[in-house]
Amino acid sequence: MSDTKQEKQVAISLGEDNNPIYQDIARFRAILFDAMLKPHDMTMSQGWVLVHLVRENGLRQSELADRLDVATVTTSKLIDRLEARGYVERRTDPEDRRSNRVYATPQATHLVKVMTKTIFEVDKIANEGIEVADLEVTRRVLARMRKNLRAALDNR
Repeated sequence: MSDTKQEKQVAISLGEDNNPIYQDIARFRAILFDAMLKPHDMTMSQGWVLVHLVRENGLRQSELADRLDVATVTTSKLIDRLEARGYVERRTDPEDRRSNRVYATPQATHLVKVMTKTIFEVDKIANEGIEVADLEVTRRVLARMRKNLRAALDNR
């Protein structure tokens, strides 16, 4: 690959303003999502804990940490906040008394429905003026990028 072509590929992650476009998109989505969930006193990080538990209730704290790609201490703090507000409860793991399993409450299930609606609202805002075919290509490309990056992390 020529130096010019390689430079263009490297620079593609920068917007016209030389800001990192992928990070900006993720950051703006997170800010908007958190703002829209503020009436529910919920952040995206806390919400993702609930999403994982609604999908598969009774996960160990360590399993949640792995799925969220965060440290177990971070997960523990998220669970503390959610438990204090009645969204989750910890129960001793019957197979390993040193470990806890985390369960979503019915209140959490309702909130995940609100979060899903909010994600669709954020998508509608973000995708305004973009053709469906372009969005489909974008989704495939971003999914491939995510796969490449995850593989690179796994190989470290």
